[in-house]
Amino acid sequence: MTALPRLVSLSRTMLRPGPSLLLLGAAILASNWVWYGSGIFLGQRAGLALTLAGLVGFGYAAYCLNRGRHQLLALSIFIAAGVLLPAFALIGLRWTTGAPLLMHDGAYQTEEAVKLLLAGHDPYGVDYSQTSMRLWHWYVNQPLDSSLFHYVYSPLTFLIGLPFYTVARLLAIPFDFRVVLVLAALAAGGGLLRLPWRWDLRYVALAALFLDPFFYFPQGRNDILFLAPLSLGVLAWARGKPRLAALAFGVAFAFKPFALFFLPCMAIALWPRSGPVLDRARRLAILAGALLAPAAITMGPFLLWNAHAYWTDTVSFVAGTIPGVYRIQGYSLASLLVALHIIPSPDARFPFGLVQAAVALPVLVIGLWRIWRAPSLAAILTVGTLALALSLLAGRFVNDNYLADLLYLAVLAGAARQAAASIATSRPLPAAA
Repeated sequence: MTALPRLVSLSRTMLRPGPSLLLLGAAILASNWVWYGSGIFLGQRAGLALTLAGLVGFGYAAYCLNRGRHQLLALSIFIAAGVLLPAFALIGLRWTTGAPLLMHDGAYQTEEAVKLLLAGHDPYGVDYSQTSMRLWHWYVNQPLDSSLFHYVYSPLTFLIGLPFYTVARLLAIPFDFRVVLVLAALAAGGGLLRLPWRWDLRYVALAALFLDPFFYFPQGRNDILFLAPLSLGVLAWARGKPRLAALAFGVAFAFKPFALFFLPCMAIALWPRSGPVLDRARRLAILAGALLAPAAITMGPFLLWNAHAYWTDTVSFVAGTIPGVYRIQGYSLASLLVALHIIPSPDARFPFGLVQAAVALPVLVIGLWRIWRAPSLAAILTVGTLALALSLLAGRFVNDNYLADLLYLAVLAGAARQAAASIATSRPLPAAA
């Protein structure tokens, strides 16, 4: 459980542009060399070209940061060279060869879910070993991985891919779900750049979102799908549109349950506190709709279609309450308990949900009380991130991209707090009576 204080310390370091660029820039360059520069997957020439592009982008970003000019533009160029170029290279490799090399299994499975839905089948409760997933390079060995029998993501994940898949078929070009992720990333980056914050705060937020190699963005991990609307919600709040911010947070929750802890924080912060009773009830209904309607609209039909299959895939499998559970792994309390032989094996069942509730709910309740007393964007992000971190670390598994999520959210919360402080100190003092 030492991951949490380390994460907090790292997030404080990441709130300064220099250390942020140095640490995360070096990390993404090293990661790119391991995956692409060696030439194992893309070939020597392509790997060398990507490596040189990343180095040039990093050098330009460091030069502009040192000179104090065009810092955000230079960072954006580095992100394009170090993150987007590898993504396009892997997409291009698949388009030309048909091989989904280095593609995350979740992205590939989402493509299969899109095809199943268009064929009139429920993507939940499906044996994906009967699809082309069985031929995918992670699943060619025996015994079959239990993940082949469950689709763990929310419906909006594959629903958003439907129009892109349809367009790809009309244009007779291969469909790659990573194109959707690239567009979501561009939306998130554009939102961060438009924040009415100091340049250095936008800088560190961009770096934390794009330069953390644990996101494995070119390979197609889908964290950006919930982080993009959440980031746009931050933009909406910062520009004085709290209802739009609530809707964006609701969309983030519809993409991934990680956003759950931010919903009560947003609800308490925007709770109507004045005006006639009917008007407050109307505003409360609008707020509840903004936070919950995206999830209800996208999840509801699949619960009605086959509630058991939906619950089994998205809750029971990952919570470890059914046979063939998701194995304990990663950086959580569960891994420590397995290492200490308190839990007999990674496949054993254990009531982690109770542990998560015990550590996260008290923090959430105290945080909601503080938000009620002093509602702010920084408080929403801080309390939601802390509750999420405790819940994840006390859960059954913590993948490395989860740590990347937490670092970005922690940096975003710290940047929001500094932005609010700078605005408060820049306000003119009231005139003497």
